[in-house]
Amino acid sequence: MQIITDKTRKEKKEHGSFSFPFLLSYERLLSYESGSFLWHWHPEAELTLVTSGEMEYHVNEQVFYAKEGDVIFCNGGALHAGNMTGNKDCTYNAITFHPKLIYGYKESTIYNSYVRPITDNPNVGGILFEKTSPFGERVHHLARQLSETAEKKEKGYELRITSLLMEFWQILWESYDHRKTKQSERFRKNYERIRCMISYVESHYQESITLEDIASATHLSRCECSRIFKANMQQSLFGFIQQYRIQKSLGYLLDTDATITEIADMVGIPDSNYFAKTFAKIQGMSPTEYRKGRGSKNPS
Repeated sequence: MQIITDKTRKEKKEHGSFSFPFLLSYERLLSYESGSFLWHWHPEAELTLVTSGEMEYHVNEQVFYAKEGDVIFCNGGALHAGNMTGNKDCTYNAITFHPKLIYGYKESTIYNSYVRPITDNPNVGGILFEKTSPFGERVHHLARQLSETAEKKEKGYELRITSLLMEFWQILWESYDHRKTKQSERFRKNYERIRCMISYVESHYQESITLEDIASATHLSRCECSRIFKANMQQSLFGFIQQYRIQKSLGYLLDTDATITEIADMVGIPDSNYFAKTFAKIQGMSPTEYRKGRGSKNPS
């Protein structure tokens, strides 16, 4: 399994409905072939409540290490990805909502004073609320209440969910760094470019990809293309391409009878020896070991 996105890496899954844009889903990292979900984004904001294990959560240029009980806020439009730590599974509640449930309509006082300064600021990609912190304890309690209310769906539950979200947003407003207001336009433009780079890799990973190809697609110089990606994603563009190819190979290893050589070619690494070496570096085991090990597992 992997998150399905469009060519801009926007997740295709509907998060609730137009009339009530809220969704609760119970997730586990081991349900993804690679033990991680790939980079994607959606216009809705998201709360991730870790219910067991630990998660390494990436949002824009930030990296959070969340443990059981912690809650991560991911801003709408932010690129995010997550993976296991120490090859141990992690379960979590994904609580996704559109901030309009809080502000009602654009140009309202709540929108202009409390919501827009956060949602329209690409510097605010995400915030980690550790359960042991004062704010974190309150957010953990709210995330639990949101999950329980959404699960039971008792009469009037939409009102209760809206009330809890407004309570959370007040905490968010009180806890986030209000000084993060500069360079918004530059950040926004950079992440639009990064989305374009990721989209290009997704569409062409089976082919030979050069830095010149990606730079041309994003209308940047090769140097600027590399600099922007590494500065904001905390890894090189080449490293991301190799990681993406290895992640795409996992499905072929589990769901097909293709040989390692054939799979290497399918994901754009025609040298099977280099593929095996890269695979082991990223996954911590050989392609054959992964196929045998994961093929015998049936996560409950």
